[in-house]
Amino acid sequence: MHYITSCPACETQFLLTTEHIKAHRGKVQCGQCEHIFNAKNRLTEVSDDIHNTSEYKTSLESEPQTNLPNTPPNTWQNTAQNIDNKPIKAVLEGVLSAVPNLDNLNAKTTPYPQAEDPFIGDQTHINIDDNYSYEDETPIIIDDLANKAKLEKRQTKLNTWFLLLGLLLLILASLQTIYFLRSKIASYYPQFKPYLVQACDALQCGIDVPKNLDSLTIDDSDMQENKTYEKVIDFSSLLINNANYTQAYPNIELTLTDTNDKPVIRKLITPTEYLKTNANLADGIIGNDQIRLKLAISVADASVAGYRVLLTY
Repeated sequence: MHYITSCPACETQFLLTTEHIKAHRGKVQCGQCEHIFNAKNRLTEVSDDIHNTSEYKTSLESEPQTNLPNTPPNTWQNTAQNIDNKPIKAVLEGVLSAVPNLDNLNAKTTPYPQAEDPFIGDQTHINIDDNYSYEDETPIIIDDLANKAKLEKRQTKLNTWFLLLGLLLLILASLQTIYFLRSKIASYYPQFKPYLVQACDALQCGIDVPKNLDSLTIDDSDMQENKTYEKVIDFSSLLINNANYTQAYPNIELTLTDTNDKPVIRKLITPTEYLKTNANLADGIIGNDQIRLKLAISVADASVAGYRVLLTY
């Protein structure tokens, strides 16, 4: 059920529902002038099809207008013919009864009776107890539903802008993460590497092959004297990539020791030295792959009895 009420201070009209009225026994606060009043005393029931005061005013303008007593005489005469004469008769009787009896000057005048007013609109008037205290209750702040709809529309626009801004920030954060982790992404997901390479060409960056020594091992190493050349030893080993992604080729630090396990020769062997001539260093060693290494090392006059191998970048 919908009702129209008006603020007694600023005469601003508002649309209320039954829930508004029942919330605090009709106690409301005007959203325009902040005056607190009881809406029950100024209610007019309207159709549920009316959703704001503007529609209510439009409905009043569209209804046939009843001519009032201050209208031109010819219009008032037509209206008077359609009005029941009983209220007018009652008014006249009340006026005559109020005239004092000239024969008895001590006679009391008869109070003017309350007659029905044929021009009062169809209002819902609810009397309340004047001694009721509203100090312990907080009034409901009411406002025109048309303004409320505008505020809701504005709030919807703000929410949309915040959503778009959040989405933009999420995209920027994702692009930043891809930029800094491009090398790992290219290693874990080789199918995306061509796209990352193209992006890096535009951004003037590069994609490095991961370097994780913990996932690299060297095994099955052996050192023997060369049968053809004196003072040359043959070193062989197996380089294993235990990771499931491609890694950069490491350097091999080979330390030759004497009988007392003291270093006599230390040599750093780079990938270009232990790889085949047709190998591409940029490709790296494939995940879960292994490479057999064979090197010929000149020891000159050093007395070599053992060796130590270390992988470095």
